[in-house]
Amino acid sequence: MGADNVDVFQRMVFSLPPLKVQIPALVALSLVYSFGMHLAFTVFTPIRLSIPLVLVAGSLVFLVPFLLAGELFHQVLPRYPRSWSYFLALFNQFVLFVYGLVLSGADTTGNAWSIVWLAFITVHVNNVLVLLISTGIEYYKRILAVSSAQTAVLVAVFYLFVGGALGIETYRHVFSLASVGIAAVFLVLILLAVEYLIKSNTDVSAFTLTSGLLRNDRESLDLGFEAEPDVQTLAIDNGDRLTLAAPWIHPGPLGGFGGGQLSGTVIEALNAEGTGFFLHVPCTHKEDLADPEDAEKVLEAVADPERTGRASTLVHRDYGEIEFFGRRFDGKRIVFLHAEHIDDYDTGVFMRDREESDVLLVDLHKHDIQEGPEKEVQYGTAEADRLKRYFDDFLGTLDDAPLHDYDAGFDVHLGDRDLLAMVEVVDGERTLLMGIDTNGVTADIRDLEAEYREEFDHVLLFSTDTHASIHDLANMTRSNVDAMRRAVAAATDDVAPATIGLTSRTTRPLQLLKNDYNGLVFSVNILIRLTIISLFLFYFVLIVWMF
Repeated sequence: MGADNVDVFQRMVFSLPPLKVQIPALVALSLVYSFGMHLAFTVFTPIRLSIPLVLVAGSLVFLVPFLLAGELFHQVLPRYPRSWSYFLALFNQFVLFVYGLVLSGADTTGNAWSIVWLAFITVHVNNVLVLLISTGIEYYKRILAVSSAQTAVLVAVFYLFVGGALGIETYRHVFSLASVGIAAVFLVLILLAVEYLIKSNTDVSAFTLTSGLLRNDRESLDLGFEAEPDVQTLAIDNGDRLTLAAPWIHPGPLGGFGGGQLSGTVIEALNAEGTGFFLHVPCTHKEDLADPEDAEKVLEAVADPERTGRASTLVHRDYGEIEFFGRRFDGKRIVFLHAEHIDDYDTGVFMRDREESDVLLVDLHKHDIQEGPEKEVQYGTAEADRLKRYFDDFLGTLDDAPLHDYDAGFDVHLGDRDLLAMVEVVDGERTLLMGIDTNGVTADIRDLEAEYREEFDHVLLFSTDTHASIHDLANMTRSNVDAMRRAVAAATDDVAPATIGLTSRTTRPLQLLKNDYNGLVFSVNILIRLTIISLFLFYFVLIVWMF
């Protein structure tokens, strides 16, 4: 995502251990924590507990309430995955154990009482916070109820063993019980305030956005401005047809929101009745779709260009800051650009005086998938003007390239990550184009690119800059190299005399985020920090309140 500064979403951990790991872990850890508490109390207090009592008390404290929570959250909350529910239970089980260790160092009965109840409040508040964020603020009443059920079991176990025998004044019992509910309600009020602030500024629900990202839901954003962007179509025919769609739309912003799944949707549709792939033009998140359904309008604009059987060899120029690769045919040109340190470009940087029906400009976007650049080139800056001069100079060079017979072969592999391999042969020069439906590329694909440089005169690797699934991208470290090898082999075998053509046409009116995207990102960034600070202050107040 780079320059949009919302990498926090991509860096979240989406792959949780399976239930066959989590449930045995919950049981085993209850024993570990029970004997850990027994050891701590033996060392730091005069209390001595028998092993049978440790097992009984430990199961009632560290096992039963958390098994209950793990199943209850899944059953009661709408579409809440069981693996999420049990993982939250595992986390809170650990939190309770940490408080138990702190309890073993309490010097007075009053302090011990406060630590116990602060532990209950923390578990309760953790549940409310996580469930609200991952489910949605609209379910706050149900969330308060199910979280209270687990806390009630913990409180009941506490009173069963020691709560009523400590000689604590009645008012402190009432105060502690009331504090559990007050803390949860106060947390909800904080989060409702956050929700109000972001909705008043961007008309987007922060909790709908967050829970949708976590669930990978498809949602429309009630934002944006009407536009009719160009959709360029590059077609290659060697007896079979390859259609490469290059809409002047950015595949974002995130997950299923807006056009995050645009590249995958286009690739799937193009391959339903033929063969096709998605090309990423240099643009920014301001060109994100607001409504994922508008992908249909993009597909409607894919056209059938006139084609020619003559093309130039691939021309390459490296200007230091940026490098270009290009080929001309029948008065048309296709250009690939690469700058390792740049993530995105404003649409006007390169194409402000160029016709989309004459020049197809593709951003290779082949940075490291986990450590990509964060720099964005803004229109009207000195850097943008300098890059534009390089681009114009390159086009001038490209115009002088002679034409020759054009041969090509291609193959598209559909899977978890769709792949394209295309081999072009012009005047004996062999060029390999490898594409992958990701946001950046993994190290193993880069290694494959380097390997093929021994076999081909030019190797161009690109990604679609998709934001389709941040669940996958956040944890993606390897690609399907074997599938890419098979695709390259198939494309090489498929090489035959071919024709190539380019055209462009605009879509029907649709909504692009434009400057609303900046408002959304600025609000999210500010409120993430505001929420974190508020929660720290809230916890500090809780400690002061209980002691």
